[in-house]
Amino acid sequence: MAETLYTIQEAAEAVGKSVQTIRRALKSRKLIAKKQKTPQGFNYLVGEEALFALYKVSRSHASLNGSGSTANSSLAQAEQTSLVTEYASKEEVTEQKRILDKMVDENRKDKDTFMRFVKVFQDRFTALENQVKLLDEPGAKKRWYQFWKKA
Repeated sequence: MAETLYTIQEAAEAVGKSVQTIRRALKSRKLIAKKQKTPQGFNYLVGEEALFALYKVSRSHASLNGSGSTANSSLAQAEQTSLVTEYASKEEVTEQKRILDKMVDENRKDKDTFMRFVKVFQDRFTALENQVKLLDEPGAKKRWYQFWKKA
């Protein structure tokens, strides 16, 4: 039979100790944990047998501690179920669709305005580039200050 493993938080709840107490036990090697690699670092998994043996807690006491969390989770599930079973009326859906369509139209108009602005900017920039090129062409060999020099 596979050994049951607890995370540090679950182990603390199971034996009625704080998370920090479990961490201190791991650091002092009173408890041995398996490391599970995650992208953020490691999760430590504590064996059930070693945990209950160290803190001399019976399984019935641990199941009482665990039943509270199970009751809380079942309450949360019931609450989620009641939220899921609540449906929107057809009028609410059509109203939401109308609002979304209006937002899409506004977005499209903003996009068109922005694209016109970009086009005008590109045209003006191209015109300025052409003017700079025209200014450079006639006196490409002369510098601006050379008109002071005597020939």
